[in-house]
Amino acid sequence: MKRFLPVIFLFSILLLTSCGGPKAYFDYDQKANFDQFESYNFYDQMETGLNELDEDRMIQALNTGLSKRGFTSSATPDFKINFYTEVFEKQSNSSIGLGVGGGGGVVGGGVSGGIPVGGSRLYMSVTIEFTNAADDELYWQAVVEHQFNQDASPEERMYFFTEVVEKALENYPPEE
Repeated sequence: MKRFLPVIFLFSILLLTSCGGPKAYFDYDQKANFDQFESYNFYDQMETGLNELDEDRMIQALNTGLSKRGFTSSATPDFKINFYTEVFEKQSNSSIGLGVGGGGGVVGGGVSGGIPVGGSRLYMSVTIEFTNAADDELYWQAVVEHQFNQDASPEERMYFFTEVVEKALENYPPEE
């Protein structure tokens, strides 16, 4: 049993670190000159998929995140922002394995099976798009998926959107 303790410990660490935070995917126009984009504003009409309160939280998180990176909000922006969301369920990939085996001599046998653990979880996919205000062409996009709690408090929801925006903006502007 003592020789299995390090394996169990490493497995536990791997399990704890593989779960949790938001996952982000990025795409951008390689020809875009990111140095020209200093000021921003949001599109007037956006179909975000969020209620009005969560939409305001997302806008506040984007304003804070962009401001920390030196961008300014402007009535005549260099780029415009659109975002939209989708909520979906994701099944847990975790299971507990059980096995029974035996054998002796030249005869052997075994039975095993897995019991799913955790059930499904609710996730939100947030897509953030930056378009050149001059020609309305998309030049950068981030899609962030993060576990979402519909029953979260207003403070927890604000934290959720802040986390999503921080994950999205960690690759803006992209490093060439």
